Amino acid sequence: MSGTVGIPVIHGREDVNTWLETAAAELTQITAADVAVALGDLISDVDRASLTGEFADWMAAILRAAVSTGVAGWREDDLAFLAPWGLDLAAIAPPVSVWQGDQDRMVPFEHGHWLAGHVAGATARLLPGEGHLSIGVGAFDRVVDDLVDLAG
Repeated sequence: MSGTVGIPVIHGREDVNTWLETAAAELTQITAADVAVALGDLISDVDRASLTGEFADWMAAILRAAVSTGVAGWREDDLAFLAPWGLDLAAIAPPVSVWQGDQDRMVPFEHGHWLAGHVAGATARLLPGEGHLSIGVGAFDRVVDDLVDLAG
């Protein structure tokens, strides 16, 4: 793997699509051993440390599956960063929990604070020392317990 996430400056939908198709071609063959390298600087040390064993196997499998039918969904997700979301966050009704680690390089930590502050009644679960992926390993039981509690 060459470090899929080395993202160049991109201008427009066609450039996004070209870059994603190149990245997807690499991801179709990704193995557990390749995941951390493929994600490159997009992950922090805590996320890199979580990419072992069954979790790394699972991540490789979902990355392969994610690109197995093309890049349209990935493209639309990336382009959504550039436009309003199309929903009123204030209209979301509790219960809501926002989980994010301060070592997350995929989503700015400030966004977790912002999101929790803009969804009425949201509970912020902003964790020091956790990244984007490591929460799924290190805090999984806490997240599930929280979901069960929220569901009543």
